[in-house]
Amino acid sequence: MKQPSKIALVAAFAILYVVWGSTYLGILFAIKSIPPLLMAGSRYFTAGLLMYAVTRLRGAPPSGWVEWRTAAIVGAALLLGGNGGVTVAEQFVASGLAAVVIATVPIYIALLGWITGSA
Repeated sequence: MKQPSKIALVAAFAILYVVWGSTYLGILFAIKSIPPLLMAGSRYFTAGLLMYAVTRLRGAPPSGWVEWRTAAIVGAALLLGGNGGVTVAEQFVASGLAAVVIATVPIYIALLGWITGSA
C-alpha cells in the first residue's frame, strides 16, 4: 500500500482539527435556541439514522434486539455522561475551554492507565 504524502497527512490533520474544533462552537450557537440535551439527542438520533441507512444500503442485515439494546445503552451513556454533559456545560463555560478540556481527556486516560498499571 502506498504511503500518503506529507502534504496529504498535514491536510487531513488540519481538516480534523477544524471540523472537530468547530463542533464546540456549533454547540454554543445551537444551545442559544435549542435546549442542550434536545440538541445533543437530535444530533445523535440523526447520525444514527444516517449510519443505519448506509449500512442497510450496503447490504447489512437488520439489527436484532441485542444490537438495539446495546445501541440504546451506549447512546444514553453518551447523552447523559459524554457529549451531552459537554453540551450542558457550554451554557456556563466558553466553547474554547470546553474544547481544550475534552482534548486533554486522552492524557488523563493514559495517566490513569499508567497509575493503575493497566497500560
